[in-house]
Order: sequence, then C-alpha cells, then structure tokens
Amino acid sequence: MPNFILLISLIWAFIPLQQETSTKMESEVILDSLIQKSEQYLYVEWDSAFAYLTKADSVARLIEDENKTGKIANLFGTLYYVEGDYVESIKYYSLASEIFKNTQDESGLSYALNGRGLIYLSQNELEKAIEIFNRCIEINKKLGDSYGVGRNYFNRSIGESDLGQFDKAHQSIDLALEYLKDHQDRVIYTMTLNRAGKIYFDEGKLEESEKYYNRVLNYPGQLTNWANAFAYTGLSEIQLEKGNLRKAVDFGETAKTYVSKTRGYWDKGRLSNALMRAYEKTNQFDKALENSKLYKAYSDSLYNENKNAEISYLQLLLANAENQDLLQKKELAESSANFNKRFTIILIIALIGLIIGFILYGRVIKQKEKINQVLLEKQKEIQIQNEKLEAINKEKNKLFSILSHDLKTPINSVKELLELEENGFLDEEEQKTARKLLLKQVSDTDEMIRKLLGWSHAQLDGIITKRTPTDLVEIIKEQISQLDYQTVSKNITIDFSSLIDHLTVNVDPQQVQIILQNCLQNAIKFSNPNSKITLWNSENEKDGFINLHIKDQGIGISEEKIEEIYSRVVRVKSTEGTQKEKGTGLGLLLVRQFMEKNNGHFLIKSEPNEGTEIILSFEKTNS
Repeated sequence: MPNFILLISLIWAFIPLQQETSTKMESEVILDSLIQKSEQYLYVEWDSAFAYLTKADSVARLIEDENKTGKIANLFGTLYYVEGDYVESIKYYSLASEIFKNTQDESGLSYALNGRGLIYLSQNELEKAIEIFNRCIEINKKLGDSYGVGRNYFNRSIGESDLGQFDKAHQSIDLALEYLKDHQDRVIYTMTLNRAGKIYFDEGKLEESEKYYNRVLNYPGQLTNWANAFAYTGLSEIQLEKGNLRKAVDFGETAKTYVSKTRGYWDKGRLSNALMRAYEKTNQFDKALENSKLYKAYSDSLYNENKNAEISYLQLLLANAENQDLLQKKELAESSANFNKRFTIILIIALIGLIIGFILYGRVIKQKEKINQVLLEKQKEIQIQNEKLEAINKEKNKLFSILSHDLKTPINSVKELLELEENGFLDEEEQKTARKLLLKQVSDTDEMIRKLLGWSHAQLDGIITKRTPTDLVEIIKEQISQLDYQTVSKNITIDFSSLIDHLTVNVDPQQVQIILQNCLQNAIKFSNPNSKITLWNSENEKDGFINLHIKDQGIGISEEKIEEIYSRVVRVKSTEGTQKEKGTGLGLLLVRQFMEKNNGHFLIKSEPNEGTEIILSFEKTNS
C-alpha cells in the first residue's frame, strides 16, 4: 500500500513538469518563427520588422533565452541603422555585445562588432570601420560562417570606396560575392551587386556600373523595395552623367515608387539629389526646388539630428570599454601576485630541502673520504665523457631541428589541401587538380624524407660537411619542383630561365639542398600573391666564386632585421608571411651556418616593400 501511494505521488509531480517542458518547447518554436519573420522584413518593411522583433524580445525574456535575446538586440541594431537612427542602433549593438560576452557566443559578438563598424562608417571614421570589419572577417572565417564573411567584406568595400581605394573596394566586393554565392536567396546578395555598381560609378566607369545595376533588376528572385530603389537610382545617376536627361528622370521617378516604401534617409536623400539635378538641367525648376528641399531635409535627418547625443554616447561606450580593460588588468595583476606568492613559498621549501641535503651529503663525505677519492677520479672520467656526449647531443639537436624544419612546409601544404577538400571549398575540377598536387607533394616529401634520413644517418656522430663537385642548377631545379603547392596557392611564378646550366661548385650536396630550400621557401612566404621570384647567376672573376641571386617582389626586410640575422648565433624571431604564414626563425640561421661550413658567402639586399634579393656565393670547381 505505501509503495502504491508513492507511485501515485510521483505521477502527480511529473504531470506539471511535463506540461512546463511542453510549454517551453512551444515558446521556443514561436520565438524562432518571430525571429525568422523579422529577418525577412528587416530591409523590406520597417514597421513589420519592428513589430515582430518586439514580440520576439518579450518571448525570449520570458523563457530566459540569453542567446536569442542577444540576437534580437543585434537585429534591432540593424533595423535602426537602416532607418538612420545611429544612437538607437549602437545602443542595441552594445547590449548584444554584453549578452554575448556572458554567453561566449563568438558569432553573435561578431555580428555586434560588425554593427559598430557600420556606425563608424556613418560617422565617416572609415579607417576604424575597416579595422573592425577585418576583425569580423577573422572571427567568421574561424567559425566557418561564409554568410558572415561575405557580409563583412561587403561592409569593408563601402569604407574603401569612400576612401577612394577603388582597387581594394573591388577586391572586397568580389570576395563578398564569392562567399555569398551559396546565399543568393538572401537580401545581402542583391545589396552586394548594387554596391558593386556604386563602386564602379564612383570610379567613373559607367558601363560597368550599369551592368551590375541591371544584374540586380534581372535577379530571378523577389527583390526588396530597397534593392529596386538603389538600382533605379543608380541608373538615374548614370544617365545623368551621360547627358540622357529624359532617361535620368524616368529612372528617378521609377526609383521614387520604391524608395517611398522604405525608411532609409540615405537612399531618399540620394534619389532627391539625382532628381534635383535632372529636373534642373531640363529647366523644370519647380520640381528641382521640391527635390532640393527634400534632399536638404533628409541630409539634416542623417547628419544633424541628435549629433551631439551620438558622439557623447560613443565616448561613454569607449570609457566603459577602457574601464573594463582596467578591471581585467587589475584582476590579472592580483592573480599574478597570488601566483608569485605561492611560487616564493615553494622556492623557500625547496631551498630548505636543498640545505638539508647538503648537510647530509657533507656527513657522508666525511664518513667515506677514501671511497669518495676513488669516486672523484671516476667522476672526472665521466665528466670528460659527458662533455663529449653533450657536444654530440648538440649536433643531434641541430640535426633534428633541420629535419623538423624541412618537413614542416610540405606537411603543412598537404594539410591545407586536405582541409580545403574536407570543408568542401573545391569543386570537382579543383579537387582533381588538388589531388594531383597532393600526390606530387607526398611523393616529393617521401623523396625528401628518404634523402634526409639517409643524410642524417651518416651525421649521427655530428654534422660533417663533405664538399664535392656538384651541379648547382640541377639541385635548384629539384628544389623548385617540390614547391608546386606553395607557388600555386599564392599564384607565384618562379623564373629560373636565366640560370646557366651545368655550373659545378664545390659544396656538400645535402647541405646546399637545405640552403636552397629555406631561401626559396622564405621568398615565397614573404612574396605578395600574383608576383614573381627570379633566379640568375653571376661570377666573381676576382675570387672565382659563382653567385646565385634569388630576388622576390615581396614585403622586404628592414635594416634592423638584416643586422639581427647577420649577428645572432641563435635563431631570430620569426615574422609572419604575406598570408599569415608562420615560421620558426630557424631557416636563415641554418642558411648562414651551412654557407660558412661550405666556405661560401651569404648576402641580403632588401628594402621594406621593395622585395628582397639573397645572394649565395659558392666556390667554383676548377675545370
């Protein structure tokens, strides 16, 4: 009987719990639907988007879903930015940042950070905006969010275009379209096409601009009012520049039917300006005056209203951020002090133990003085052996460094190819090419391992230089053939057509392979994409040396860094390549040491942003 009563109690308690869980699941479904609806109307119908977001915010707070609350705050920020209310916009972006810092959601943080970049654009602080968009690009690439990366490149192109950096703006907009190719059903895709048209127009390339605006209007999906308004306004501006005033007016009036359905002051001001100039040139001065008044009103709404409040609020945000940084530094300092205190205590205990050990050891020495005399002699013998072993170990350590350094680049190349294929970034044709490169890279790496292991086996008692007459050009061509992936990935050409065949120099072949491999890899690492590396020979008639010149068109090396390379006896601090390639700082140290072992000379000529020329001088073999 008691067991039966207990069972009834458990069932009675479970029913409310089950109902509560079911209610929460229903609320989450409703919340997701409201957010989805608000995103659909975000650039289409301001009032509808605001209504859906308001309802969604209430539901999210009711079920205490912080991530959804943060997402809604980001969408509110975007909604107010579209309207031109930058103060409200940055308030919501700041709120979203605080929420996502607590939940550690990098995707949401990136969205909020992107919003701050948009505010900087509106304040004409373009360099700061570009810097923020670059940070967003890094975060979203790490998250694998192609839509987010595309949106960030789109926004970056606006800042670059306004700075007059049209080449960079085109590059950013092309990257945006590439990342958004799988998201053509979203509003951002037609926005990106429109922005491409605007960049070409600002650059004065009217035909290219017109093509992009027509691509928008021929878009197979449903266009938003904003997309139509932007494209038709752009066509009106183009016809105005061409002197086709009738067409300019027609396109402007068509744009007017769409822009009236939006709340974007910037778009309305842009259209009013275009119509004002078109009507003025067609002598319709009453309509020109009407649009002139509209243009001024929209400009005032954008740039004058609440301007002081915007600046004050931004300064407050920066002050809060600085206070937060100071608080974090204080916490770190306190943590460091506690660690130092504990470490000091451990050191004292260890020191006491060491003193006790010395006392005991002294007693043992006094008791066994005769035995220790014998041990002392043995110890001297062991010390001599240890010094020999230490010297051998240093050579072995250098040998292992050489092996790991030379294998790092080909293994990274294989890894990058596999990651590209794994993540689906390659189409079928690119996969075939990648497999061929992968097979060649693995074969080259296998051959390199075989040679390195054979050489290292012969060097186990210490690195020995065996100089023999060697065909320098043959080794150069062999090393270049092993760098196919690195050159293809950065679209770099290695031109060695000026090399004189069958140059015989007196060197250790394996050590020269290591020298050339490191020099060529460094040239690729610090070369800009789509550039060229040139190799040629020269001969010093005075001392009979053959000079090999390796010149790239990369970022160059500062004078201080060159002095450090020449003077340091250990490896120098590595510098990142043009595509953030990492290094160990060991390469040039090996080059310098092996050149000395082969009685050669090593010279660097470079200027920052002017490329680098490395000159390797080898002793020519007497015929």
